[in-house]
Amino acid sequence: MESKYGYEKIAVIFLSCFLLFTGCAKKDRASIDPVLLEGIRSGDIICRLGNGFFSNHFKDYSLSEKLYSHAGIIDQEGDSLFVIHAEASELTGIGHVKREPIQVFLDDIKTWGVYRIDTQDTVRCKIAANAKAYFLNKTPFDMDFDASEDQKVYCTELVALAINKALGDSLVKPNMTLGNRKVYGVDDVYLLPNIETIKKITK
Repeated sequence: MESKYGYEKIAVIFLSCFLLFTGCAKKDRASIDPVLLEGIRSGDIICRLGNGFFSNHFKDYSLSEKLYSHAGIIDQEGDSLFVIHAEASELTGIGHVKREPIQVFLDDIKTWGVYRIDTQDTVRCKIAANAKAYFLNKTPFDMDFDASEDQKVYCTELVALAINKALGDSLVKPNMTLGNRKVYGVDDVYLLPNIETIKKITK
């Protein structure tokens, strides 16, 4: 009978091979072309169609254009672009507002777009600052999709709150019905009056 140390050795070899394989697979992915990121600025709205199990489900959380499954706000720091967005684990439902480089947000993403509200740069900077405040507060992801309070937020709610607070107006309105409550659909946050399409990549 083999000792437990033999099994541990096999486990270590298996784990090492797994990490080597996944590490190499990640490196094989083509990074996003920097040219595609030109012209993107703080306060822009960024949307993507994810590759997760529930992405196509969330894509249907739109009434008009069922193109994207997730949204966030651009936060520019010097020459670097970050995305602030609310995301939860598909396995546990636990998550929070996070801030990550745009290259991470768009890693292996084929369909995405960036949109800009026609307003002053100072207002767009406020949009980014409002989103960043939720990140700094480590605001949890709202699995109840309850837009009546902001102690927890889901992705499109975060975008809506950041925009509406900066404008001092309810430009973004929830038009999707979920159960007995209204929720912000994905297209609610970018199909807006006086909005400019900065990027729209579909493959």
